[in-house]
Amino acid sequence: MTLTEQDVARLRCAGFDDFYRLNLDGDLELVNRDGRCVFHDGERCRVYPLRPEGCHLYPLVLDLDDDRVVRDPFCPYRAEFPMSTESKQRLRRSVAIEVAEARRRGGIDG
Repeated sequence: MTLTEQDVARLRCAGFDDFYRLNLDGDLELVNRDGRCVFHDGERCRVYPLRPEGCHLYPLVLDLDDDRVVRDPFCPYRAEFPMSTESKQRLRRSVAIEVAEARRRGGIDG
């Protein structure tokens, strides 16, 4: 799951550290441990009220090849989540912020 700088700041202010990394594309992303998000304890999300924007919107993802919002085909519960115009716009805004931040860090050509 990629993160915005605001996501990182919110979680760091809550006392969390070592939960993200900078990937090769210059994106901030959540660390996975034991095959799951560092914040998932095996039963639930430990930071649910503070969760990143991408987690709020999941299983909606942006298909970059087709430039369209879709439900993640890997999510077994994808059919249970509505795909409103508002959620699509919110996802596009979040992705745009992540891309702009990665460019500032020098990770994305553009």
